Amino acid sequence: MKNKFTILGCGSSLGSPWITSYWGSCQKNDKKNIRTRCSAHFQYKDISVLIDTSPDLKQQFITNKLKNIDAVIYTHEHADQTFGIFELRPFFWLNKKKINIYGSKKTIKDIKKKFDFCFKEKQGYRPILKDHTINKKFYITKGKNKIKIDSFEALHGMTKSTVYIINKIAYLSDCSFIPQISRKY
Repeated sequence: MKNKFTILGCGSSLGSPWITSYWGSCQKNDKKNIRTRCSAHFQYKDISVLIDTSPDLKQQFITNKLKNIDAVIYTHEHADQTFGIFELRPFFWLNKKKINIYGSKKTIKDIKKKFDFCFKEKQGYRPILKDHTINKKFYITKGKNKIKIDSFEALHGMTKSTVYIINKIAYLSDCSFIPQISRKY
């Protein structure tokens, strides 16, 4: 299988245009200005990893012809990064196992609070996710294949966002400041 990194969405928290058809300073006749909210996907050998679950996730997967995922890594806990989480259910059904999700301690704690039904049985829903709190370096494995992922934190307003480095590709969705010590990445 070919290694590939795909930006699924790169719009602001409301996408572009907004639901009210507001375009801001974007030129509406340029199709590049139609943007879904931030998510990305990478394929490494037979490992399929999603970064963030934007509310536009279903559309992004259909548009990019993605059929499966093995894991999800989260940059931070904001709604535009997490509110597509319910769309992961078909991958749980397809693979017949919980989906591994990874994130900072704060991000995982917030996701488990907001979407507790994804982690424990509730109102007839079976748990579909297994959480993992990351360190600066962690691995995602599938069978004999393993990918190393490095990470560091950047500021995003009053919170922090995790930056991921995968095979010399750095992914950062929301950021207001990168610490000097991390700029070498």
